[in-house]
Amino acid sequence: MIFFETLRNRVFWSMDFLKGGKMLRHFKEIKYIYENYHSDKSNTLRKQNLDDLLSHAISTTPFYKSYKNYKSLQDFPVIDKSLIKDNFEKFKSESYLLEKSFKVASSGSTGTPFVLYQDIEKRRRNIADTIFFAKLSGYNLGQKLVFMRVWTDQNRKGRLSSWAQNIKMQNVSNLKDDKISEFINWLVNDKSKKGILSYASTLEAICKYLDKTKSKPLNCNLSSIISNSEGLNEYTKESIEKYFKIPVVSRYSNAENGIFAQQNLIERYAFDVNWGSYFFEILKFDEDVAVKAGDVGRIVITDLFNYCMPIIRYDTGDIGSIDINHKGIPVFKQVEGRRQDIVYNTNGDLISSFVIGGIMKKYNSLKQFQFIQETKKDYLFKLNTEKKFSYENRLIEEFKEVMGSDSSIKIEYIDEIPPLASGKQRQVVNNYNKD
Repeated sequence: MIFFETLRNRVFWSMDFLKGGKMLRHFKEIKYIYENYHSDKSNTLRKQNLDDLLSHAISTTPFYKSYKNYKSLQDFPVIDKSLIKDNFEKFKSESYLLEKSFKVASSGSTGTPFVLYQDIEKRRRNIADTIFFAKLSGYNLGQKLVFMRVWTDQNRKGRLSSWAQNIKMQNVSNLKDDKISEFINWLVNDKSKKGILSYASTLEAICKYLDKTKSKPLNCNLSSIISNSEGLNEYTKESIEKYFKIPVVSRYSNAENGIFAQQNLIERYAFDVNWGSYFFEILKFDEDVAVKAGDVGRIVITDLFNYCMPIIRYDTGDIGSIDINHKGIPVFKQVEGRRQDIVYNTNGDLISSFVIGGIMKKYNSLKQFQFIQETKKDYLFKLNTEKKFSYENRLIEEFKEVMGSDSSIKIEYIDEIPPLASGKQRQVVNNYNKD
């Protein structure tokens, strides 16, 4: 097994060498900036990448040509998905119209898919980002990757491609006990070194199954477990380490741009930021102005490498905060996920999803839960449980302390919380338009 892992790794880098070593150059630059954030060379590289991208955008992109007299990045407008959709052709660089491009799209879990195009260098940069951040988690290129998501005819890899990339496509559209049992048996019996990339909700469902079956810790020969697309709660973190004997790290990324940050294996509270490939801003909710360091706000990114469709000051729809770690490097202190899935108490204060997850951690008899804000003061719990839930009053009282004594909290029992089209689960939902 080790022979084939090593062979795949060497073949990949040998092919890159024969094509000019462009992927390796991206990888080395990402690694250098990550390891030497404060060095003069790192500062120069990051500034040059930003200046080159802005200069290209105002020279070749219809949407940005009117900003040719800009003095700084902040002179550019903050954009979002709706603005890009409404002006899609204007975001295309005229110098790349005849160049090969690659279509990327979000899953469309909560609406229609959002589409962008990337040029070949952006694609190389994304692959280099993926290899680098996977390595930080413990996974090495060439090892088997268990990719857990909803696989369809549209996104399924061909047999040759999956073999060459050493990917096991694990479909998570059905997470009933028999399917989880079947997967666990395969995981234990497969002796190759492997990593897992999965939705957080899928990992949580697996852990709850192992709780229910009173499983002992498993020997699965895992090198890494990466959770993406959803917030990772403390229960799942602790349970993964208990059953699989390695830590799980959360990755912050999106389909249309790439990897933004990843949880540090040692400083588990912090997300290492991908400053090599993006510029990040945290802006106020109601104004395109930066928040104070450590405060929560909108996550706005500038993609430094997509020249095909320059994306400058793009509001991701997520919220989070950036603070300085002990090395003086800006890191994500927290990433909350989509703004529309953030709830507020009856005074209008934002309530972190980590607060909700922290309370729900003790109710481990529940298979699934979903907390929904319906109006300013009305909240609904949807609970999926196999046996009678005896803590209704305690749950309501605990959440009244958080949401407000004047809040109304109801409980509804359901057989299953249906996943989104992508396979993701939404544990927190806001149906109330605070604005």
